Amino acid sequence: MNEHRIHRETSIYNWLGEQVRRFVRWWREFDAWLNQPLPPNRRLAWRWLAPDGYAWFVPALAAILTLAMALGPTVDMRWGNLGLLAIGFALLFLLHAAASRQALFNQYLLAGQLVILAVLTALLIINSRPETYGMMTARPRLHVGAAIVFALVLALPAAWLLSRSLFRSNAGGGLADSLAKVELFLPKNRYDFMGRGPIAALASALFIAPIRYPVELLLPGSLLTLFVPDHYLGYAFYVTAAVAWIALFLGILFDRLMEILQTIGRLFFIGPQRVISVLVIVVAVLRLADVHYITYLFNAGSGGYGNTTLMRYIVFAYAVAWYYGFWCDHFVARRLMRLIDKQHQVITPVEIAYDYEGSETLSTVQKQGRTIALHGAGRLKIEGRYEDRYQRQTKAASNRAIQFMTPAELLAQFRAQLERLPVDQAPAGDLLASLRNFQRSTLVYPALVGALAYGLIGGPAAFSFLWAIQPPELAIRSERHVGKQPAAFLFASGERNGESCATLQPTTPRIAVVASGGGTRAAIYTASLLRGLAEHDQICNVMLVSGVSGGSAALGYFALHEKELRRPRDSLDVKAWDDFSQAMAMPFIEQVIDGASDMRFAFGRWHWASSACHEAKTGDQSTNGWTPARSRLGAILSESFVCEMGAATMEAPSFGLMLNTAIVGSFSADRPSSGNSPFCDVDPSLSLPEKATQCRQFLDAAQAGGRLVLTNLAAPAPPPEDGSLHMQLVTLDNADISIGRAAALSANFPPVFPDAAIDIETPGQMGKRYWVTDGGAVENRGAMTLYYSIRDAFRSAPSQALPPLHVVIADVSASAGRYSESFGFGSVLGAGGQLGLGLETELRAAIEKLYCDHHSEVSIHEITMPRVYRDGGIGTHWLLPNSLSFTNPENTSQTEILSARDVETLVLALHSDIAENYEDGDAARSVKAWADQDNVAKHDENWKKLLAALAAKQSGEGLSCAPR
Repeated sequence: MNEHRIHRETSIYNWLGEQVRRFVRWWREFDAWLNQPLPPNRRLAWRWLAPDGYAWFVPALAAILTLAMALGPTVDMRWGNLGLLAIGFALLFLLHAAASRQALFNQYLLAGQLVILAVLTALLIINSRPETYGMMTARPRLHVGAAIVFALVLALPAAWLLSRSLFRSNAGGGLADSLAKVELFLPKNRYDFMGRGPIAALASALFIAPIRYPVELLLPGSLLTLFVPDHYLGYAFYVTAAVAWIALFLGILFDRLMEILQTIGRLFFIGPQRVISVLVIVVAVLRLADVHYITYLFNAGSGGYGNTTLMRYIVFAYAVAWYYGFWCDHFVARRLMRLIDKQHQVITPVEIAYDYEGSETLSTVQKQGRTIALHGAGRLKIEGRYEDRYQRQTKAASNRAIQFMTPAELLAQFRAQLERLPVDQAPAGDLLASLRNFQRSTLVYPALVGALAYGLIGGPAAFSFLWAIQPPELAIRSERHVGKQPAAFLFASGERNGESCATLQPTTPRIAVVASGGGTRAAIYTASLLRGLAEHDQICNVMLVSGVSGGSAALGYFALHEKELRRPRDSLDVKAWDDFSQAMAMPFIEQVIDGASDMRFAFGRWHWASSACHEAKTGDQSTNGWTPARSRLGAILSESFVCEMGAATMEAPSFGLMLNTAIVGSFSADRPSSGNSPFCDVDPSLSLPEKATQCRQFLDAAQAGGRLVLTNLAAPAPPPEDGSLHMQLVTLDNADISIGRAAALSANFPPVFPDAAIDIETPGQMGKRYWVTDGGAVENRGAMTLYYSIRDAFRSAPSQALPPLHVVIADVSASAGRYSESFGFGSVLGAGGQLGLGLETELRAAIEKLYCDHHSEVSIHEITMPRVYRDGGIGTHWLLPNSLSFTNPENTSQTEILSARDVETLVLALHSDIAENYEDGDAARSVKAWADQDNVAKHDENWKKLLAALAAKQSGEGLSCAPR
């Protein structure tokens, strides 16, 4: 019984070994064919496409880099880029033609490729201009490929010189003379079978695989995870990980298979590729964990399938790493081929003869007719013929014996076998010492060339991130202030209310809209609410608006298109409102990702443009020194807002507009009045951005956490200077402030967007800079600054009864959810919101008292978005994917998936009487039912109360002020 079990276990192992051996034999022949150096005497057309003596992927990688250099990582199809592509491919074909005729060009093919890339880089730099999003020109954009080519042009020649220095023999031709004494075909067939107890080996190999090779196990599934739709993430990752686990398990058992896995792994786990692979795994794990910032970037994109720009970035990064890695390995392989070549040819041979003349060997390969050849991925291919007896024994279809070795593995065999030779056969001279030095070099060389690559890319990148000048995302260079008074909007009557609206009457209710933060979710919800007010003939009564982040985007668009949107119901422009909703659903984050590869963001430039699209044209800005200026990603958001929404300034709207940001820090270049105050004394001719860079020790974070409001309203009265502490509240009401840029600054959400700079450079002053971030970092509702303005308006309020005021708060903030252990971070992150609500309540009570004192009414209406849309439904990342998943808040087992079009329709239907035509009617109606049943938000109930209150006020049915 026991012997039968042992025999069955042994049979399993032996059967696996037989299958692996067959696969490995097939794979080696396939590898030998696929990655072989291309032979001479091919047709001329093929030789122009791919030169002799190199694997097919060498010209392919050069072509990919040429394409990426010409079109950029995002594949920009401008005429200028297409012209660069034509020039690059023409030069590449000319290089291959020269290589087919002259051995010198073939030998130094890399030098020719680097010259072509350098020429394209030079043409790109010459023809590019300081770019902005949406610039209408055929000129190419200066992208990060220029910096990568610069690094390659420096690093690869350095790696070539390093290989010549490290792999130089002191033993003359000793290595070539000793080649015939070294057996490179190892007798691995002796370990194909196991006699007893294989279960322990199988089990240990199965559990060791993920511990020993965690990166190798996770990468295949991670790569697939980044390229598949979100519905198949789990299947793609876990199935692929299981296949990788099985492959590694078999590789641990059978050395032949592990050689293949390690060869494939050289594409992903050696040198710079390993860093890319680790980053890919981290991002994939975050996507599987449904981390919101990651899933929205990768899940589906706005175009239907994935975020193709991110995919192109990954492919481009791997292509550059493969190109660099191949040539670095190829240098060593070529040096080794020269060292073992007995004929000492001037041109490094692609293949040399290798007949074994040593003592009796354990190998089953014939001693004569062997060859060693250069092969793909910097390896050497050793080929011979099996002995007839071995071929008959294994029933192999081919008698080819193929073995692949890296230079390090070949040198290890050289040293191990030469050291074991008898004294009378041992090599004379310094051969063994040279071999030992070569082996050290195989350890040192990869580390050095890797450090060279990291240094040439990471060093300048780190410098630009830490020390480069930061151009402003908003620059104020005049002293023209709008200074509209809140009292005029709240209390005045008989004046023209905008271009298309009637004059305001004393009993006409005034509406103030507060739009909370929340990216795309807040933007489309605010657009829906404003449309609902327009359809109920209340949009002309909207006199004050205050927004944060996504709410600011919607209010900014409303201000920019006031002429079409702010009209009475009988002249409602339906198309304008449809355009409003579509603009709020635009994938602004995709535009940011597309532009992130520009040189101005990746490393920096010495020139930058300060106007985009239809903004008033200003001259390009530049630095005075050698330090470049690196723009922040928020600049793309600002420019895209201007290009997609409009370019009007704060003096245009006929109502009060407040767009809220959060202060992070400040810097003043003006000399303080007190001589004891610290001051940075720099060249006064420098620009404000350069002064801020050179005076880092004088940057001030005392105002961090305060509010900076970009508005057309006059600043509220400052608090008394009695020595008491007050919240920092900075109001900028300059007439030249771009509404689009102001909205983008309010929506500059961290950590995706770094702190943005606002420069104030008025004539006669040195200037001041503020760094700001998303307004939601301080308080995400936006009501606080509105209440400040209303309270300040009472300084000039008339003594008689005032028009009623309705404050409509469109809140899309995600609900708090359930408690879980957070090590205190939950309280840290939520403290600002709680303090903001407390201050908001105090201000609200003060305003209600002021209205009551004037025998008037103020009503606060919380129109909160239903939970099904805001708790994991519609995201906040300036991207409305092609499909979104919604879960019933009352029953988390119920889930529906809707298209972006159906989501827009559902949100619009919350406040509008639009025709509800859905692509998936059943799913949409289910989600709508979940929203209607939300007893927490009570959206429908509160919306109907608001409309009833507005109708009652308009008909003269005023309500008495309740006792406070």
